[in-house]
Amino acid sequence: MVIFFDIDGTLVDEETQIIPQSTVRAIHQLRESGHTPIINTGRPYSHLDPRVRALPFAGWVCAGGMEVFLDGKWLQKLHMSREMSRWVIGAVRDCRMQVIFEVEGGFLLDGALSSCPRVVHETAQMVKKGFSVWQTGEVSDPEIIKFVTFDGPDSRRSEFVALMEAHFLCIDRGGGMMEFVQKGCSKAQGMQCMLAALGARKEDTFAIGDSTNDVTMFRIAGHAICMGNGMEAAKREAEFVTESVLNDGIEKALRHYGLIR
Repeated sequence: MVIFFDIDGTLVDEETQIIPQSTVRAIHQLRESGHTPIINTGRPYSHLDPRVRALPFAGWVCAGGMEVFLDGKWLQKLHMSREMSRWVIGAVRDCRMQVIFEVEGGFLLDGALSSCPRVVHETAQMVKKGFSVWQTGEVSDPEIIKFVTFDGPDSRRSEFVALMEAHFLCIDRGGGMMEFVQKGCSKAQGMQCMLAALGARKEDTFAIGDSTNDVTMFRIAGHAICMGNGMEAAKREAEFVTESVLNDGIEKALRHYGLIR
């Protein structure tokens, strides 16, 4: 079986940033049992938590399907052009969206447009993990991988999304957060690319996540599992709802399906 795992809110508790020992144990047991655990995350490959990298995952679907990495080589690596990056930065400024631009090795922020509490919180977590944070004025002609926005007091969200829809999959993450992935890419598309490379059937797959950006992979997996701490919209798409991250949700889900003992 091939099991796809989201990271934030699935392997890692978002509030405490804890990866439970039960989760670590479960991933090792999967490999020892001959199964194939794969990461499927919205985070770019260069942003992966070192603790997650240290786990015995067989492959990596990252950046919402824009990056697919297996056996030491890229099957897919689709980043924005610098021309598109410049256009997005301009649109963010025009529409006054609070923003995190995800670039190779860290975050790119844009002054006062990156000052809301959720941006500050996300940035502080990245710095703690050893990643870099830059301001747009410090990087000449940046190449953005993907980006997330948050509603600010003077943001024109509807106008901004209307501009972006021609070029990006616009994912409403709830609470005023939007995630933008290049059009044609998604966790499901990255999952299909990985399955083709592995020669695996969709019927033999599991997808485990917690958020609306996991719904596309839920819909094509043989079995969809949502974490107990997940969003209600994600739970409605799942075949099985397990416990929360900190209540050994991963281990319990894998045991429920007989994938580990």
